[in-house]
Amino acid sequence: MKLVEQLRDRFGVEFVLRVLGVSSSTYRGWVARQADPSRREREDEAITAEITDIHTASGGTYGSPRVHQVLRRRGVRVSRKRIERLMRQAGLQGAFLRNNGGCRRPGGIRGPRRRPIG
Repeated sequence: MKLVEQLRDRFGVEFVLRVLGVSSSTYRGWVARQADPSRREREDEAITAEITDIHTASGGTYGSPRVHQVLRRRGVRVSRKRIERLMRQAGLQGAFLRNNGGCRRPGGIRGPRRRPIG
């Protein structure tokens, strides 16, 4: 729909919609939702702002469980899965430990030693 907004002055809305195969009622519904977003969309924007603040304050290390914990302490009641979705949409990801390929066995990664038969 953003493409239609960009091309509307150049080609006209009806032509762009016809080329894209989008009905005009779908476009008009999208325009109406942009003008007056739903309560959930407004809440999502506010929660995303708080999530972004928490994430940047943690130095980008907090993932959804810790962000959820901080929001609960602040008195914001929201599910962890909603936080996960909003973080994904905002492009936020917590830090995670990586396995550097280290091995606990001395001598590197080897299979079991062969024992002589007999």
